[in-house]
Amino acid sequence: MKIPCAERLPFVVSGLAFLQPALTNSQFYNLTLIATALVLGSKFCLSEINRMWLEEKCVSTLSHFMSHAKFSTAEMQHLYALQVMHLYKIKSGYFIIDDTMRHHTNYCKWIHGVFVLFDHALKTNLKAICIVVLYYSDGESIKFPIKHEIYYKDTDNMPWQQGKQSVCISKYDLAIKMLEWAINNGFPHCTVLADSWFGIGPFIKGLKRLNLSYVVEIKDTYTVRTPCKKPKLTPKGRLAKNQYDLITLPKVFKTILTFTKCGFAADKEKGKEEKTIYHTKIITGRLNSIAGKHRIIQSIDPTKQTTKYLLTDQLTWEATKIISVYSHRWVIEEFFRNAKQLTDMEGATIRSEQGVTLALCLVSWIDFLLHFENNKQITAGELSKESLTIPSIVRQAQYENMEAFVDIVQNNEDFLKKWFEVEKKNIIRKRKKRKELIIIEKAVEEQLDLAA
Repeated sequence: MKIPCAERLPFVVSGLAFLQPALTNSQFYNLTLIATALVLGSKFCLSEINRMWLEEKCVSTLSHFMSHAKFSTAEMQHLYALQVMHLYKIKSGYFIIDDTMRHHTNYCKWIHGVFVLFDHALKTNLKAICIVVLYYSDGESIKFPIKHEIYYKDTDNMPWQQGKQSVCISKYDLAIKMLEWAINNGFPHCTVLADSWFGIGPFIKGLKRLNLSYVVEIKDTYTVRTPCKKPKLTPKGRLAKNQYDLITLPKVFKTILTFTKCGFAADKEKGKEEKTIYHTKIITGRLNSIAGKHRIIQSIDPTKQTTKYLLTDQLTWEATKIISVYSHRWVIEEFFRNAKQLTDMEGATIRSEQGVTLALCLVSWIDFLLHFENNKQITAGELSKESLTIPSIVRQAQYENMEAFVDIVQNNEDFLKKWFEVEKKNIIRKRKKRKELIIIEKAVEEQLDLAA
């Protein structure tokens, strides 16, 4: 049993105030009610949110607000971008691209955006919403989602699409679209970080068009162009146009005998020894399937015996610099974990397109607010403080709610009575009566054949 919400969290109300131009007062109140309940531990279930607010707003009211109220999520996202730029004064940093799935059960009929997709983590097909996310990090305490896009698979006759025709845009095109949106909304040209699913020629071409630098992981199946030992001739005996051989990345790096050890220095105060994390090799060359000259590194984890290949257009960077920059990509994995565990992104089963979009926006805005609260606590006062984890910020909010709750209980008997009434209604759930089977009609075989 969760403690009821005593009041809307002050940092949620003030933090989301930038959305007020796009919402009515009632809509803004509903939005902050839902956001507060999510931060304080409610599942993304309107019935549970309703219970945590002691039925202050009925479920149908919250459902109508999410799915049918008249407002523009595009306008709200634009206001969000302006607020972020105003608060942080961003000059540089990292754009991080990744995608995740919002899984659903077999009972996901009529939920907007659900498709049968292959999950590479679970190695199986499932019904899910695939979401491509653009995230920002300055490499330290400033972190927040910028935008998201829902990936629509190019398939027909899916009942849960509610008969809507959706245009299939590839994930890398969605990523380029979001990067272009961010730049047009005032974000600076940051370095793009992405995993191997985006380490492909068309995506790199799009980054070059936007004049964005990048560090991306690529697959080991890619081939490097190396000068051929003997001149290549055409069938007619003329000198061929392409005078190079194609060699796979593992074979190219196998010919390089020297490598560099990267890791952490020894810490005498804490008694920690020097620790090697990666063995690296580096080349500058051209891949056959990705245009342009690049710096490519092979990074081997000696403990796990795993190998990664990283590609960057920064031809002067050394291996340690490239790996250090790429390591900032991990913050988007933390965002996905927090979105699923703290704000229950996967639990939202809202059916309409507007409802799904607003649910994803809410998850993103809450992440922004939590990181902003953390950043304020770090920079408060003359001396900077250590950064806290996002679950720690959530627990602080839950503690503040507990203090406000105790204060209300001590001074307001009606609040306590209402809590008991709401909880009592949900204690007993009666089982359905078992229906007795009866004979409806007797039929002969000929009639059965006709019916078949």
